Amino acid sequence: MAGPLTTAPALAPHTVEYGRRSWIAAAWRYGLPIGGPVATSGAHFLASLIFVRNLAASEFGLFSFVLVIVPFCMSIMAALLVLPVNNALSAPAEERARIEATCLKMNLALTALAGAVLFGLLIAARASVPAALLLAGYGAIFTLRWFARSFSFVKGRTGTAIASDIVYAAVLLAGLAAMLAGHAVQLLWGALLMLAAALASLLPFGVRFFRDQTGAIGRGRIRDYHGIFRDITRWSLMGVVLTELTVNAHAYLVTFISGPGPFALLAVGQILMRPASLVQGALPDVERPAMTRAIAAKDKARRGRLLGDFRLVLLAVWAATAILAAAILIWAPQLLLKNTYAPSEALLATFITGAIILVRCFRTPPSTLMQAAGELKALAHIATCTSAVSILLTLAFLLAWGSVASLLGILIGEIVIVVMLKRTVTGWEVRHG
Repeated sequence: MAGPLTTAPALAPHTVEYGRRSWIAAAWRYGLPIGGPVATSGAHFLASLIFVRNLAASEFGLFSFVLVIVPFCMSIMAALLVLPVNNALSAPAEERARIEATCLKMNLALTALAGAVLFGLLIAARASVPAALLLAGYGAIFTLRWFARSFSFVKGRTGTAIASDIVYAAVLLAGLAAMLAGHAVQLLWGALLMLAAALASLLPFGVRFFRDQTGAIGRGRIRDYHGIFRDITRWSLMGVVLTELTVNAHAYLVTFISGPGPFALLAVGQILMRPASLVQGALPDVERPAMTRAIAAKDKARRGRLLGDFRLVLLAVWAATAILAAAILIWAPQLLLKNTYAPSEALLATFITGAIILVRCFRTPPSTLMQAAGELKALAHIATCTSAVSILLTLAFLLAWGSVASLLGILIGEIVIVVMLKRTVTGWEVRHG
């Protein structure tokens, strides 16, 4: 017994120092990539705060619906284009250049498609044609920006991506201040402002990106994408679509069954938890290339550190967001709510939304690891199983107890994803070490 008792104090300083270095390294690694999404999230939060207090519930519901659809477009862009570019990091230079040119050319086609689909969805959700055009234009440009941002991370141009986030946030904040000063808070002006901010955020990518983008029109060959789709992205696309149905079934079902007004109540919870959800959406693009390199090097220790740090950062951001959301709803609900929304219902919607995003803190890191490992078919299988569960439960809760209760179907679907994903990662580690 004497041995362990006497050696423990000698090890403690080293352990503390290692822990301190680990925290510093994690803060440095994630600080800048998180800074951009946090700036964007802050601008979106302020925009939502202004719009929820000044727009009709139906108009605010449309705005919030766009903030659900656009991340879906971004996820599709990541599945179809970012993953092939990322996986080409280990390919010969000539093949890598061919894949990049093809994906850059596809980027233009998918940007146009995203705008057209978003316009159709907004019209179906009872938006006016001018508002639908402006918001669809915003969605298309923001989707284009997301690929440019992800492409920058893969190419090692982190500063460019972060600058784009900051420019977007700065233009949006300046425009919101002008709208308030001019007493011109309207849906059309808000949609026009978001489109302008998205266009301005393309500027930091500079001549280099746009030279690559325009050059790809001639160099890239759409027919080459057939092989990429067959080998990689058919499974990632299937996974993204089914996962979207799993995690956002409430947004579509409530909006199209009950209308954008009832969805506005759910959007209150999403506004308050947006910093955490936005970081969860942005960090996989930072981590995926690092995980790809760790897997290629068969560096199990680094792979484990990446997963642990990733999860730790997500939990820290979630905790900070949850504390801020609770403080607002308990002590200053008037900042966000007006007579249209009952504080008790808003608090319940935020609580369930927070629980959903907490579960995603444990889902996002291993899911990113499996993407980096190329286990896209396995992820698609998980999404197939969980999407049916989530959609059916969300619809049942919506019809039985209303829009807030529909969130419970999403929460159950997320828990099922985590359980199935853990089994998938364990099986992959057994096979690959």
